[in-house]
Amino acid sequence: MPTTEEATRLLQLSRDAYDRGDALLHLQAEVSRLTGQPSSWGSAENDFVSDDHVGYFLSEIERIGWRLEHTGYTFVESGATTSARMLSTGTGVVNHGHVAGYFTFRRGA
Repeated sequence: MPTTEEATRLLQLSRDAYDRGDALLHLQAEVSRLTGQPSSWGSAENDFVSDDHVGYFLSEIERIGWRLEHTGYTFVESGATTSARMLSTGTGVVNHGHVAGYFTFRRGA
């Protein structure tokens, strides 16, 4: 979920690459986030937040003259929180991180 500043930066990179005459453009942007807190019962309290504006953002890049060629996604873990389970053995784990979208564009004809 790119911030306004990050979206502006990526759009400017897209314009600059198009003006240079680059044939390909490859961008990475956060498209969702997984966060959470350990619960008092020792289980995972995960929250998943996604960005509903990714399509709009990609459309703005296409408006410059690029055509979306390929996408890929990966989970980038930034850490985890564990807590002891209250009524059973073991621990509860809450992973933290984000899903990065990788977008490859080809210059439009």
